[in-house]
Amino acid sequence: MKNITMKNITMKHKIQKRVNIVDLIRIETEKSGRKPAVTGTCGTCITYNELSASVKELSYRLLKAGFSSHDRVALFCEDSIEYIITALAILDTQAVIVPVSPSLSSREMENLCSRIKVKYILSEKKITRYHVLPGNYLNKLNLYKTDDNVKYSKNYDRVPFPAFIRFSSGTTGRSKGVLLTHDAIIERTAAANARLDISSSDVIGWFLSMSFHFVVSILLFLRKGAHIVLSHDNFPTGIINSFKKNNPTFLYASPFHYKLLANYDIVSDKLLSGVRMAVVTAVSLNMKTEQEFFNKFHIHLSQAYGIIEVGLPFINDNYDEQFICSVGKIVPGFEVKIRDPDQNGRGIIMIRGKGMFYGYISPWKIHTGWFNTQDIGFIKDLHLFICGRQKNLINFAGMKIFPEEVEEAILEFDNIEEVKVFPEKHDIYGQLPVAEIVLSQKKEINTLKLKKHCLNKLDSYKIPKEFRIVESIEKTTSNKIKRT
Repeated sequence: MKNITMKNITMKHKIQKRVNIVDLIRIETEKSGRKPAVTGTCGTCITYNELSASVKELSYRLLKAGFSSHDRVALFCEDSIEYIITALAILDTQAVIVPVSPSLSSREMENLCSRIKVKYILSEKKITRYHVLPGNYLNKLNLYKTDDNVKYSKNYDRVPFPAFIRFSSGTTGRSKGVLLTHDAIIERTAAANARLDISSSDVIGWFLSMSFHFVVSILLFLRKGAHIVLSHDNFPTGIINSFKKNNPTFLYASPFHYKLLANYDIVSDKLLSGVRMAVVTAVSLNMKTEQEFFNKFHIHLSQAYGIIEVGLPFINDNYDEQFICSVGKIVPGFEVKIRDPDQNGRGIIMIRGKGMFYGYISPWKIHTGWFNTQDIGFIKDLHLFICGRQKNLINFAGMKIFPEEVEEAILEFDNIEEVKVFPEKHDIYGQLPVAEIVLSQKKEINTLKLKKHCLNKLDSYKIPKEFRIVESIEKTTSNKIKRT
């Protein structure tokens, strides 16, 4: 193997024609060296200088281990400072990250890696199927090589500067590998910041899984020299202690997290007094969560429309009541159109713009032109409203029902924590809407009153024909409702 030194690595970056996102972060945060970069869940904090040094050191070790351009590397790790360092180091070697949710079992992870021909695995968990390579990789991580003879298709080898292979959450079927290049990441982070306006003075309260939320969020925060505070462990005590010390200015979370913050009595209404923007992503925002959060903290929630293939093309900053549950106006640099609209203007949401994905790897398909989101929505006063997924539509006697719309109405009823609306086959009507409900407290629910509540919110044909009380609702690894 060729002798690799720090000098070789530096020279390699100087002569490459395209910009690596890690090099861009180094350049853009050059004046932020002594500022905090990331604070972990245990309170440990590293500066931008320390982050850069750790990334360089790990990158050097990975290159010595054999990492090279286009190699697919699975990252199987809990969210932490180490996760960020490792992800940046993989990118720095010009290898390609395949983020794997730590909620998967080792066997599920092995099957995924085999299907997409991962060459290396960096994992906190032990994997018996592969042999551990010797070396110290941030102490927690073991490095595995899956196969010395891994070969990729000529199509993949021709991709200009690939960076990530991301997977859809699998809400309606088998997940697909979405291929992103360094160029796309740079473009989509810049586009998102036209609406988010992240700066080096921001302190980011982070709640989500980095396996599903990293490219447009974490990498953008790092580009701008912001201080990322990891906040999802030991909820809510850990958050209270961390936020008292770090005083966040920007929150990035799901409606679930905002609902918990609003409803925990031990979370003071002064805890978020420095927050200038609270972004909602992962699942749709409902009015009940918005009202509960605003009533306690006097902060409106900004719903964002995140798509793996596209980025963040919509981020709402209009808090008028009629627009608060929209995803807002389109971000500069993107275009949107509604395909095949019905009489109410609802149709398939099509998007194109900066930072689009290169294509799918399973099976191989290069993307060009407009992207079909497979979401149904409509535009009102330039604001996009999302009705639901095309595949989730319930066909009741020829009439279309969006389960997401029905779920939002049911969630506004007292004592309901979660709900899932889905179709059941019927010989006469085709499909009947049925609801599974998780109660927030162990009390009985008056079904008649719930139906009357739904009648005030929905057309009668949309009301579920049966309400079933369940202990839990099955979710995907990204915490979305799992639908068949």
